[in-house]
Amino acid sequence: MAEIKVVRSEVEDVFNELKSKINALNTSNPQLHFTVSKLDLTDRISQIEQKYYHVIEQYKNLLAEIEQDAWASIEEVLSVDQELARRIR
Repeated sequence: MAEIKVVRSEVEDVFNELKSKINALNTSNPQLHFTVSKLDLTDRISQIEQKYYHVIEQYKNLLAEIEQDAWASIEEVLSVDQELARRIR
């Protein structure tokens, strides 16, 4: 069976960078205001924009959740590896 080697410092750096990029993802709506118009187009654009920012916020939350789950898995692998190393000694 092939060995899986996980170097905590390397993995931790990657996850810290991922977390930083997730946090930097701007999901705030700039609240653009259109000039007064009788056309339904501006209302429709505003609705689409609201849905877009809602989806972006959900995406950001999902990325953060995936990052946390992946990190928890890495920590578990590291813990099991340490336990096995301790038992072998």
